[in-house]
Amino acid sequence: MCHLLVVDESDFALRQAVVHYYETKEPFYLPADLEAGEEVFLATKMGIIAYAETLFSEYTTRPSDPHWRVEADGVERTYACLDLISVDLHHPLLGTPLTDLKVESGMVQVSVRQRLVEAWQYGYFETDVTTIEEAKQRRQEKFHERNHIGQLAEACEHCGQTNQSILEWHQENNQFLTLCPSCHRLAHQRSDSLTDVAATSDEP
Repeated sequence: MCHLLVVDESDFALRQAVVHYYETKEPFYLPADLEAGEEVFLATKMGIIAYAETLFSEYTTRPSDPHWRVEADGVERTYACLDLISVDLHHPLLGTPLTDLKVESGMVQVSVRQRLVEAWQYGYFETDVTTIEEAKQRRQEKFHERNHIGQLAEACEHCGQTNQSILEWHQENNQFLTLCPSCHRLAHQRSDSLTDVAATSDEP
């Protein structure tokens, strides 16, 4: 099932929160009663801002989060733990009021869900990710990368560049490689060409 969750930004700084949690790859809580695995579109009154998946829901007092703009009242409610799949602060759906989109907060009908997913995919341009399925795969890969306990190599194992301190993990054939961002991107494109390393060059 799919839900549209509209957040009042005077209560919760949704835009700042989704950027922060997308970068850190951490889940976060919002008041909602959703089943594990359910899709969620997160929106402000001015349109859709993010696409997420429900990990679980629990009945509890409000979990700590610096993005809340109102004091916690200590009352127990049901909160959904959400894992972001994609965020787009420049998406056309963000600049379109929900009344114009003809959608309301709550469970979304199948036909409306299909329309929203297609619109989100059309406007979502994360590097090398063209579908939500690919975004989910990228999220899983990054989960494995950040939970790997090995050490990064001192330089990219493909091109030899160090690019200072932004080397990344890449999982390939059940092994982890240290790659610079350009080689990491090319690896996900399944490209044998490793010539495009300008973005990671140590040259001035």
